[in-house]
Amino acid sequence: MGVVLRREKARLATDSELDQDLSDRLGLSSSDTLTNGSHRGDAAAAKRLAKRLFHLDGFRKSDVSRHLSKNNNFSCMVAEEYLSFFTFTGLTLDQALRTFLRQFALIGETQERERVLSHFSRRYLECNPKFLPSEDAAHTLTCALMLLNTDLHGQNLGKRMSCTQFIGNLEGLNDGQDYPKDLLKVSPFYNPKQ
Repeated sequence: MGVVLRREKARLATDSELDQDLSDRLGLSSSDTLTNGSHRGDAAAAKRLAKRLFHLDGFRKSDVSRHLSKNNNFSCMVAEEYLSFFTFTGLTLDQALRTFLRQFALIGETQERERVLSHFSRRYLECNPKFLPSEDAAHTLTCALMLLNTDLHGQNLGKRMSCTQFIGNLEGLNDGQDYPKDLLKVSPFYNPKQ
């Protein structure tokens, strides 16, 4: 019983306790911070943390998302450094997204997951600047793919989204234009058997 209680207490550690532990492990001084504060983030610490997260050095796949999804400067620096380990050049958006999401477990609240996907979209566009006209267009399509995947492969009991519905849902969302239908119809984007 005592072991179970200790595990539960460890699992319930607060973000500030986890941040302090991480600060200690990364060797940050008291003038640096990992939380939403007014102190500057440490670029060298962000780089070290990103490398350790990517290589899962002292971290589990379930730990990664938490460090990429916070709404502060340090988390943004970590996410930028973490994504620099990925080269998405020449990959389709769904191939890149699968490569990215194999590396860690995308967990957290909706806005936290959305932040991580926003970092991904930015990096994808850096690697493929001619693929879509803007970061917003890449992010919109990334989120649409995530929703499509959930619709096609989730445990929902309703009718699955058709290719026509998927294309219709994205009308006008490519910087005011439609996404190319040929792009959305290709099997990697819409193949319920995958």
